[in-house]
Amino acid sequence: MSSMLDDFLAKNWFDLLQSGFIVAGFVLSYLAIRGETQAKKVEHLLNITQSHREIWEKTYTNPKLLRIRKSDIDLDKEPITEQERRMAKEIIMHIYVVNRAIKNRQLDKGEMEKDIADFLSHQIPNRVWHEVKGYYDKRFVNHIEGLLSKNRAGK
Repeated sequence: MSSMLDDFLAKNWFDLLQSGFIVAGFVLSYLAIRGETQAKKVEHLLNITQSHREIWEKTYTNPKLLRIRKSDIDLDKEPITEQERRMAKEIIMHIYVVNRAIKNRQLDKGEMEKDIADFLSHQIPNRVWHEVKGYYDKRFVNHIEGLLSKNRAGK
């Protein structure tokens, strides 16, 4: 039995060595791709965080925009201003980009869905969402509507 193995190894040692290097190459490629994917996810997260910061920074220079996060306002008495509408649209576009990044596995979902539903439940963002949702793809709209339904049911 041992001589058969010795004979096999003597005849095929180069093929076995070559196969081992091929397998090692695949393993190293997998590890490199996995590392690159993680690095890309971090890069996307940093970009989205920067965008988020830039959007909300507007409230520092114009504190009236903070009304966008209030729920106890009468939109009939005090209609949405053009600045509030523009900010809500920017945030909805930001939410869309985050959603696409999650769908493309470029970003982990985390607790973003709760944050999105909470934000879009406020009066101004909710009204603006209903004005602009026709411009977004059906899957995104259905996803957001599902989040809002869950949020209403949970309250």
